[in-house]
Amino acid sequence: MLARRRFCRLPLPLLLAASLASAGTYEASPQALASIRQNYAQVTALAAQGQLLQVKRDFGCLNALDSLRVIWKDGSGQIRKYLVQGGSSDSAATVSQFYGPDGRLSFALIEAGAVNGTNSETRLYYGPAGNIVRMDEKTLRGPGYPFGPLWQRVVQFPEAAFNAPSPCL
Repeated sequence: MLARRRFCRLPLPLLLAASLASAGTYEASPQALASIRQNYAQVTALAAQGQLLQVKRDFGCLNALDSLRVIWKDGSGQIRKYLVQGGSSDSAATVSQFYGPDGRLSFALIEAGAVNGTNSETRLYYGPAGNIVRMDEKTLRGPGYPFGPLWQRVVQFPEAAFNAPSPCL
């Protein structure tokens, strides 16, 4: 008689999350978080002052997670911010990603809203290895809404995502 092996069958997102968590040994120290917040403030100020080149693609379609795409680049052509906006007939989300001068993703802010009055916010802080070192999620108001895992809307390759074909059917 052959012995039967039992395999652990974990859902793929759980496996991916585990691999992301172990991608680096970086700790979210107060100094590291302050540096990430400083970069966020710097990029926001540069964009507000018009010191970053902004390019927008607005497809104007419904039921697409990325019907609006906006990218901001500095003078050297380095992406400093990438924004994606879209949704469905009952909910919408805006994903704003912030990059350091070296092009590394350091922070993502996800703002979501639903027709039932729910607004939520997710803040993702990234370490040097590209792993999430801190995630803050909160419902700002409303009864709640099953938005799903909003952190999965963060794209790894913003230039490719920006230039991807229209999501409109």
